[in-house]
Formats: sequence, C-alpha cells, structure tokens
Amino acid sequence: MTKLTKIEKAYNKWWLSRFDSNNYKTICLYNGNEKVQEYTTANKRYSDQEDAASAFWVIDRMGLKVTCIAVDGKKFTRYKGRLIRVLG
Repeated sequence: MTKLTKIEKAYNKWWLSRFDSNNYKTICLYNGNEKVQEYTTANKRYSDQEDAASAFWVIDRMGLKVTCIAVDGKKFTRYKGRLIRVLG
C-alpha cells in the first residue's frame, strides 16, 4: 500500500474533523424489499429530507436503481420527481 500524499492527508484530516461519532445517521438504500447498501453520515447537520434528497441525487448520477431510502428508519421515495415520506 502506498503512502498518502500531503493533499490526501489534509483531506482526511478535514473529513475527520467533521465526523461526530455520537451524532450521525444511518442511511439504507432499498430496491423493493432488498437492502442494496447501508452507510452513515458524518453528522446530523442536515434534516432527514435533505439527506434523502442528497442520496437520491447521488444515486441518479451513479446509475443505480433504488425505490426507497431510509434515513434513521424514516423511509422516503420519489413520485413524479418529488420526495415523499412513506408512512407506516
């Protein structure tokens, strides 16, 4: 494994300075009932709706197929281009 460059070290330091290990969210991506991926945010700085919208934005650019996103257990989907919270 190669050593990190100064720029990579600086980026890692910047990223870790924003990570809050006590206050973060878990985001799960679903295609139907199948969990495709799960990851965490660095902190709870943004609303659940903003985190879901951001996840859909990234998914669109990556070309993935996802029907639902759960942010700390709250499910969101898109209908006609609008973000909607799924109740129940």
